[in-house]
Amino acid sequence: MEVAGRVSASVATASLVNAISDAEPPSMTFCGEELERLRADTPGCRERIHLNNAGAGLMPRPVSRAIIEHLELESRIGGYEAAEARTDAVGSAYEAVARLVGGDRRNVAFTENATSAYAQALSAIPFEPGDTILTSSDDYVSNQLMFLSLARRLGVRVERGPNTREGTVDVGAIADFVRRRVCREYEVPYLVDVCQSIGQLPLDVEGIGCDFLSATSRKFLRGPRGSGFLIVSDRILQSDCAPLFIDLRGATWTTLDAYRLT
Repeated sequence: MEVAGRVSASVATASLVNAISDAEPPSMTFCGEELERLRADTPGCRERIHLNNAGAGLMPRPVSRAIIEHLELESRIGGYEAAEARTDAVGSAYEAVARLVGGDRRNVAFTENATSAYAQALSAIPFEPGDTILTSSDDYVSNQLMFLSLARRLGVRVERGPNTREGTVDVGAIADFVRRRVCREYEVPYLVDVCQSIGQLPLDVEGIGCDFLSATSRKFLRGPRGSGFLIVSDRILQSDCAPLFIDLRGATWTTLDAYRLT
């Protein structure tokens, strides 16, 4: 099942693979020479002290170069033709994301951004009236708005775990609801947004035990805006779950009134 549809195709994925390939393991220590090389490859470092990686990081030269080169290719031969010509690069992006999170390329779907990936995952869960969405009080605004929309339209409940006195999420207070053991025991779908972790902390999707993991490339991966991805577990892929709105990459139109997930 291809959970997400085709992104404005190879521009994002071809540049994202450069961003991920250049990303160093977060546990690595850098010598002065290595830091200077990384800074020199990031033109923005010469002009400012950038403290907004949580919003969007400064793109290094390999990423911006890949975007420009692909747009130039599209202008010469056409968008679909350029996508076909860069098939290998797009495939490499799937492999790079899989390595980054410790998964397999079959579990990776590219989207326009993390919010789109999150929405695709939510739409694949067959919510019913009375179901409960358990979240934190500090979740991303777009995510919270989606929860409230589901509550209004489908009659699900939204419950938020408390914060500690320091203002952080009180993981202990909601551990019984979010631990992998409990989610697996009751087959509760487990969706994780790792936008502020990907690229600066080691992530192991198998260790987390989540069913869906959404992320963007524009923050600590220093990739382009307009590119995100969704990781979908084998458990979900092997079930009948699918996004509410499926495109031709996610299913085959078999007869006039039927389709088959691909």
